[in-house]
Amino acid sequence: MASSAELLQTNAAYRRYAAARLASTLGTTVAPLGLAFAVIEGGGGAAALSAVLLVELLAFLVVTPVAGGLADRLPRLSIIIGCQIINALTQTVAAVLVATEAATVTTLAALGVLTGATTAFFQPAMKSALASLVARRMLVDANALIQIASNIVAVVGPTLAGFVITVSAAHWVLAWDAFTYAVSAAVFCTLRLPPMQASGRRRFWMDLTDGWAAFVSRRWLWVLTMLSMITGACWAGITILEPIYATRYLDGALSLGLINSATGIGLGIGSLSALLLRPARVGLIGCAAAISVGLLLVSMAAGAPLPVIAGAAGATGAAGTLQMVSWTSHLQAVIPDAQLSRILATTAALGTVLVPVAYAIIGPLSELVGVRPVLWGCAALVLAGAAVTACVGDVRQVTSAPAVASAGP
Repeated sequence: MASSAELLQTNAAYRRYAAARLASTLGTTVAPLGLAFAVIEGGGGAAALSAVLLVELLAFLVVTPVAGGLADRLPRLSIIIGCQIINALTQTVAAVLVATEAATVTTLAALGVLTGATTAFFQPAMKSALASLVARRMLVDANALIQIASNIVAVVGPTLAGFVITVSAAHWVLAWDAFTYAVSAAVFCTLRLPPMQASGRRRFWMDLTDGWAAFVSRRWLWVLTMLSMITGACWAGITILEPIYATRYLDGALSLGLINSATGIGLGIGSLSALLLRPARVGLIGCAAAISVGLLLVSMAAGAPLPVIAGAAGATGAAGTLQMVSWTSHLQAVIPDAQLSRILATTAALGTVLVPVAYAIIGPLSELVGVRPVLWGCAALVLAGAAVTACVGDVRQVTSAPAVASAGP
């Protein structure tokens, strides 16, 4: 804890960066609830909401590779501020449309495309910027502290959003999201980042090619990313099937709420664990996080009692957050700054690319063969992927690194 206190006391730039991130999180955690009720108030149902979320995700996937390349060429702080301003304007338009009852599924989907695109630009630039503000030995502290604050907001925010929607209307939640984006942009404007290494006059497509070569040249990196791809798709299956499972095999909404609460508690435990334990075996932590998802799937597929499923959900949340903090900090430490945004964008895109496929397949497949067989299948995929990944020597050798490596693999 001493190093975390030192970071907060001595690094004013990090304090401003964290404040800007927290301001944005105060809005983004409540926005999904506001969007859902905005679609409902506009006469849409589950299919309409799925369409809006799907186009946003597809926009993110399409734009992410280009965004990562640009974030390694252009001033990252300008990208970050620009994205926050665009998001503020987008959510303002959405709030006005919903308030005036002019919002339609088409207009909300179009705004969702903008949100997905700006998220694709924001994420790699934002994570790369942190690596230039914080000493390598303090990256875990920096990421863990932000994650702890985000988890607290994620627990409280949706409840407050639900209360606001109940007593007023969904457009106020969207307006709040727009306001927090504006505040975040204003705080980011107070930052100054070190100058980036000049990329020369190479063509943009050459930067993308070099970024992909840097990704595939590190076996541990692409193997663990493939595991994340499988785990992400199966986690999407859990989110789809959880409400159905709770209704058919448990006590309905109450049981689902308890499982989600257990997951939230696990997220908090994982953030604190990353801060206090500082585990060195980054590769094996990735495998362990996947195993925890597999065990949650097994507990549901086997019809385990609610306390067992809730315990597995809590373990999954803890392992997932611990893995995320360790993984992000490791990439920020060992990937050269000139390649960092492209690597982060590649891992994010590949880790998410199967989620739309899962959304399209898992629901109909569960109606065809049953919920539990699908859960068993997802569990087998995740556990097999974790086992194969753990057998790769390069993965087992991935440990926390204190400094940036050379430009090579």
